[in-house]
Amino acid sequence: MATTLLLCVLFTQTSFAQTKTITGKVTDDKGVPIVGATVVAKGSKSGTSTDALGSFHITVPSGVNTLVVTSIGFGQRDVDVTSSTEITVALTASTSNLNEVVVIGYGGTRRADVTGAIASVKAKDFNSVTTTTEQLFTGKVAGVQVAENSGSQPGGSINVKIRGNNSIVSSSNPLYVVDGVPIDATYPVAPDKLALVGTVPSQNGLVFLDPSTVSDITILKDASASAIYGARGENGVVLITTNKGNGKLQVDAGVKMTTGAGLIKKVDLLNASEYRAAIKEYNINTDSGASVDPFKSIQRNHLSEVYNVGISSGGENGRFRANFSATNQNGYILKSGLQRYTATFVGDHTFFDKRLKIGFDLAASNYTLQQAPIGAEAGSVGNLVSMALQWNPTLNLVENGALNQKNPSGQINPLALSRYADNFAGVTQVLGNFTAGLKITKNLTYNFLYGGNYATSQLNEQVQGYISGTGGNYDGKGGAETGSAFLYSQTITHTLTWDQQINPDVKLNVLAGYEYYSSTGLRANETWGYGFTYNTPTGPAYNIPYYDAMQTMNQVNLQTNTDAPAKTELQSYFGRVQLGVFDRYFLTASVRDDGSNKLGSANKYGVFPSFGVKWDILKESFMAKNTLFSNLGLRVGWGQVGGTDALPNPGYQSSISYFGNNSYGNPATGPVPTTQNYGNVNLKWETLTSTDGGIDFGFFNDRLTGYIDAYSKTTTGPIFPSTLVEPSAGAGSVQWINLPAKVTNKGVELSLAGRIVENKDWHWTVYVNLAYNKNKYIQPGLGLSPLFLTGNIAGNGVSATYVEAIANNQPVDAFYLRTWTGYDQNGISQVKSNASSYVGDPNPHYLLGLNTEVQYKKWDLTINSHGAFGFDIYNNTLLTVTNLQELNNGKNAAKSVVGTGESMADPVSASTRYLEKGNFLKIGNTTLAYNFGSIAAGKVKNFRVFIAANNLFEITKYHGFDAEVNAYASNGGNVPSLNVDYIGYPTFRTVTFGLNFSLN
Repeated sequence: MATTLLLCVLFTQTSFAQTKTITGKVTDDKGVPIVGATVVAKGSKSGTSTDALGSFHITVPSGVNTLVVTSIGFGQRDVDVTSSTEITVALTASTSNLNEVVVIGYGGTRRADVTGAIASVKAKDFNSVTTTTEQLFTGKVAGVQVAENSGSQPGGSINVKIRGNNSIVSSSNPLYVVDGVPIDATYPVAPDKLALVGTVPSQNGLVFLDPSTVSDITILKDASASAIYGARGENGVVLITTNKGNGKLQVDAGVKMTTGAGLIKKVDLLNASEYRAAIKEYNINTDSGASVDPFKSIQRNHLSEVYNVGISSGGENGRFRANFSATNQNGYILKSGLQRYTATFVGDHTFFDKRLKIGFDLAASNYTLQQAPIGAEAGSVGNLVSMALQWNPTLNLVENGALNQKNPSGQINPLALSRYADNFAGVTQVLGNFTAGLKITKNLTYNFLYGGNYATSQLNEQVQGYISGTGGNYDGKGGAETGSAFLYSQTITHTLTWDQQINPDVKLNVLAGYEYYSSTGLRANETWGYGFTYNTPTGPAYNIPYYDAMQTMNQVNLQTNTDAPAKTELQSYFGRVQLGVFDRYFLTASVRDDGSNKLGSANKYGVFPSFGVKWDILKESFMAKNTLFSNLGLRVGWGQVGGTDALPNPGYQSSISYFGNNSYGNPATGPVPTTQNYGNVNLKWETLTSTDGGIDFGFFNDRLTGYIDAYSKTTTGPIFPSTLVEPSAGAGSVQWINLPAKVTNKGVELSLAGRIVENKDWHWTVYVNLAYNKNKYIQPGLGLSPLFLTGNIAGNGVSATYVEAIANNQPVDAFYLRTWTGYDQNGISQVKSNASSYVGDPNPHYLLGLNTEVQYKKWDLTINSHGAFGFDIYNNTLLTVTNLQELNNGKNAAKSVVGTGESMADPVSASTRYLEKGNFLKIGNTTLAYNFGSIAAGKVKNFRVFIAANNLFEITKYHGFDAEVNAYASNGGNVPSLNVDYIGYPTFRTVTFGLNFSLN
């Protein structure tokens, strides 16, 4: 060790003797200092950035005669320093971003050198008022769909799809990498054993990350770009970079206050007077004499608050940033909300004349999610939203100061359910990494990363015995559940990078790496049951939640994990070569060898190659006299990635036969085995092959810029849970197999940015992105019959009914229904045939993003909108909650079902009657801001105030709360559904007031 240190010191001293130091300042063309400009010694790896005053100093080899100075939004300057040690550089504003560095996985490269389909969204382009990280790029990137599955539910899940569905079992969500660490986009939680209102939707796994700390997001869309991440990049990769310190000491602060402004769209129900007219028409006597608005009764409008403060500082050799955030988000449905506290601390420092760089990122978050009793697959009981929709508008919810629980229909009072049901998930999560980089020689660099993601959660849930009408074990008796869980994942990465300008015309970058990833999860100490002696109609009242008195219930169920925690492991070897010739021909090639313990013992490893080429046409001699183009490049890419996302996480090993790690039951009767799995040693990776071709262009000095991409993706051997039927198999037994099939996606993307107006006072820029995608499942030997039914619907009148299917030559989750043709003379629904057929597609064919920015002096206005077209939605809310027959049951109904000629005798059944077009255009975010700049004699800088509206309005013909829906409605097993709308959390308009400022 001592010898190594001595050699490092001698090497450093030798190098120092051959260098010189240059100091200077970088400004814009008006003399204003530019913070964070990059200064690089041409032909070497020496580089630095400017501080808050625009100043820099850099040590370069004595043979270097040129400094290259760049900054985002400005043109590049090459400065001759042959005889200078002190310089001032003025940069000219430019909209070209070809010289900015973009993250591509395990490193970065100039945008001009990028060969794959990569899109970046910087902080200045983010949607300004968001509560989740995914919302930052909603509608910003062609071919990327961001769907808020749970409406405005705080902490609700968000589904992101890049260029369509790649699998039939996995959600197709991308891999998220935060500051170089691949993370599990989920948090551990014990399952809802009470299940009073059906399956509780999953929550957003990125809720721990405060969006205000994100500085930029890069999305790797095609396999040639994402293949460097191998198996984990099957669905694309989202690279998230958080804020880092820079320049002298600075404090940044901000505050936001948000209030509700009503529903973006209502379900059109009968009001009290319309209800009276309807029941008179149908000769029903259920008028109770009152006039109430049940759905409004479960809503509230409490102020939500977000506070942020960040402290950063740094110099040439190091920097740091600490950020603290507090969020109190009150949901607009009773008893829903998110309280979140986050702290991040990042920093890095260089040693030994910048040959060694050590850095760390640490983000700690503690948050509590309160979930209202809103779940899918609620059956005949329903959930809080359906109860409010169905409640008779002539029947009081409260009578004589007490909740009315004597509904003639037997329905639960929604206010009673809200008051006496509670569900809390408290989560503590820590994400961190340590990095070290050593410049071994001028061209060779070693980098090390250790990243960890730890999360632990505690579930507390109760249904008090005051609630009546639920039926079963909880009715009048109460029930409760407690459960804890944890998840820990770690990533260890070693890389060697050779980076050399071989000669003025050829540059080479070679990367070799090894990575180990593991994820460990455990669910422990689950307890649930029913039968409490207090807080019931006949018992005493105590202010003690049931989950704090589990020992007092009569029927106790326990579930414990006695086995070792389950672990998923992934070991990878990878390499990449980047070659640039004449600064106009570029090649990127990569290969990754992944091994997973989840796969069959015969196929644990898979090799996934990729390549991409780019031709910068504008730099050819025949374009020398060109005056039209300011950028013109052609890209072609091909790659393969593997996938195992279909298999359960963590620790699932498909080659092993087992009953499961968990056992539960009444201690008096012993454990009950869980679903049985039959091992398959031959299960292998499902493999996605992607081909992409694109053109990057700029016109009129980049007044108009953009790209066009065309792609084709094919997933072969999709992983699927095959249900076993042989006598030896137990109920629900499965064996995971590779289907002799493929899933294809083919599409075209267009992205445009136009600077429409540019003068001294006015700036107007318009951004448009449009994408088309065609999705299909192909299994030739399958014939016309479905492989599998999914899209399970539930509610009054239907049970175990499926409206979607996986079938040959059909889109994934194609709607599979009988075709409704109207009513006969008796008002009974007629169908074309009793046999179902493939009648609709839940996968959007077109995605649109339309965004604009207008600036006038210190004012700026941004409007962000997005839409999806060419797809269908199954309105299960109308079928099972607000249908005409509910009037006969003493409940409410939708206006659209009254006066249609339908008979009360018409049975509730699934058909195309409830299949609707889902086309929508949503004004997602609008912000008006005034930038004061420096105030208080320059002590307060960057002072900005703004008002913003979210979910301003939606243009659609769909009759539900929101056409942007993806409610959970699977087959009851492992195959998810798509666009089956069943009374999820509604979407609300919000108005936000805020301000930001800096002190330095």
